[in-house]
Amino acid sequence: MSVVKTKRVLPILFVTLLLDMIGIGMIIPIIPIILTDSSSPSFLLTGFGTSAQYLIAGLLTGIFGLMQFIAAPILGEFSDAYGRKRLLTFGVGVLAVAQLMFGFAIVIGSLPLLFLSRAVAGLAAANFSIAQAAIADVTEPRDRAKNFGLVGAAFGLGFIIGPILGGWILHLTGAASAPFWLAGALGVVNLMFISLFFPETRKGDSSHDFHFLKGVRNIQTAFRDVDARPVYLSSFLLQLGFGFFTAFIGILLVSRFGFTASAVGIFFGITGAWIIFTQVVVLRIVTKHYNERAILRVSLILVGVAIFAYGFVPTSELLYVVLPLLAIGNGLSVANLSALISKGVSGEKQGAAMGINGSLQALAQGVAPVVAGVGAGLFGLHMPFVVGMALALFAWATLFVFFKRQAVT
Repeated sequence: MSVVKTKRVLPILFVTLLLDMIGIGMIIPIIPIILTDSSSPSFLLTGFGTSAQYLIAGLLTGIFGLMQFIAAPILGEFSDAYGRKRLLTFGVGVLAVAQLMFGFAIVIGSLPLLFLSRAVAGLAAANFSIAQAAIADVTEPRDRAKNFGLVGAAFGLGFIIGPILGGWILHLTGAASAPFWLAGALGVVNLMFISLFFPETRKGDSSHDFHFLKGVRNIQTAFRDVDARPVYLSSFLLQLGFGFFTAFIGILLVSRFGFTASAVGIFFGITGAWIIFTQVVVLRIVTKHYNERAILRVSLILVGVAIFAYGFVPTSELLYVVLPLLAIGNGLSVANLSALISKGVSGEKQGAAMGINGSLQALAQGVAPVVAGVGAGLFGLHMPFVVGMALALFAWATLFVFFKRQAVT
């Protein structure tokens, strides 16, 4: 692994993931407008009741995560067999097509095409697993944790820029499809960028043994590991609870507080900024003084209380007061749960452990919006936030009440 190759690959992967995440993030302020805001000229569900609107919004959001759950480990294995560049290029190209499909689906008002485009986008967006594999190819083991932080940084920046850009474009053009023409164009630029500049980091191995249900196998492995099981379960419950929040906070902002798409985008941009602040500043300070379990004992409760508060805040100003509590609590929880998982396995099993945790997180991101949609339709818009709180507190209880003797220390 040459230093030159490492320095060349890492910036390219960062740009690739950032462009991917900007395009993916653009949809965040659009879904509440096209599926739940009947006053918008972009509204697509005329004739559907509120319960059906919430269910469809949950399904459309959830299918993306479920496809990632299926595809991420498979794409990782295909890249082992056929090389990183070929699969990464293919994934970026397919994602660009999926973004254009989503824009076209809005123009013609086709619900089936919306679902198809999101399913395809979820499959293609799972190429983050290939990016992680490429980072591992060119990085010494002692530097991998640091360089994997590039993935988190790209996701964080994309989570800031994408929603703001998507809401702003809708505000300027009045067309909910317009952000996806730009997202598709960014995908084409990304495709050309990878094709021209990304060097192959691994030669293919056609004898590689494929496991097309590796995501399911990862879940089974997580719950067979008696020592790490409580931490895996706690991580899954936290992601599930936070998924209830992310799936329906945009809809709540539009339905209860009358936010426009641009206002929703700004809200999510501020959320992303707080998440980055937590990773860069708060996490470094807190971990100098407390171990993982001490931090989680407080941070998981903080997440639960903050999610619950969003279901009942009476004014829009309070939304921004609660936001840093949620972002800091979630950022500390995710980082320290990952650290506990890493500490619980040997050096040669680090990649497998992170893969298992990644599968659990993707499954949570797919399941949460669907269940939240059903709950919101049956019991009201506050229900996803009540359930999200309960799941976060259950994650806390898993570590400190139910399995406290088994949890990794």
